[in-house]
Amino acid sequence: MYIPNDRASTPKSHTSLFKKILLASTVLAASPAIFAADLTVTVTNLTRGTWFTPMLVAAHPANFKAFTDGTAASVELQSIAEAGDTTGMQALLPAGTVKVVDPAKGPLKPGGSATTGTFTGGAGTANSQLTLLAMLVPTNDGFLALNAIDIPTAPGTYTYNVTAYDAGTEANDEKKAAAGGINQPGMIFPAFLNDATGKLSADINPNATGFTNATKEGFVHIHRGIVGSANGGPSALDNTVYRWLNPVARVVLTVK
Repeated sequence: MYIPNDRASTPKSHTSLFKKILLASTVLAASPAIFAADLTVTVTNLTRGTWFTPMLVAAHPANFKAFTDGTAASVELQSIAEAGDTTGMQALLPAGTVKVVDPAKGPLKPGGSATTGTFTGGAGTANSQLTLLAMLVPTNDGFLALNAIDIPTAPGTYTYNVTAYDAGTEANDEKKAAAGGINQPGMIFPAFLNDATGKLSADINPNATGFTNATKEGFVHIHRGIVGSANGGPSALDNTVYRWLNPVARVVLTVK
């Protein structure tokens, strides 16, 4: 009996079964990415003397960004950068966003680390982007940010060195503010900056005059760091303790 080609030797039922097996194998191979929706975030403070206010971490849809570099800050961003208040920004998050607020259970000290609980986002969900925000203290209007970065679709551990931004809403005069809240020139000195006796740390001079030639920039940009000064100088901050350069934090994102 003449058989014109190899395909003729394979019964139709066997061919159909082979195709089903191949399709099932393809689906199984893709399944790790489909179900990679469990996230944890660990933040480490890399500075010598700067604290991070309670952080906002959010997995959200791609139609949201907390800010755009080179443009004026919103009042919600200003509230984070000048006062450490994330409530306004939380209200702007799109429906369906999964957020973690204050994973450190308070300010994150220099050298400290904090890890969120597991939350959902990324592959298999509508929340494809990750944002993290917190104020840097003491600064006039400095904040750290991951701004709507893509959440990796493949399971694994991803590390980001995080840059500080300047909201541009206030002059970096490095003097003590007369009052808390936004639109108050100067830096806030919360109680967590106090020493063991409960008094403001000796390396902070609340009576410093500040840099008189400082002006607000009017747009969000990369922070150029604290200048500081020696004791008796214009800055309220001792430059041997509070001066920093970027990056200011390390963020480790675990995708499972």
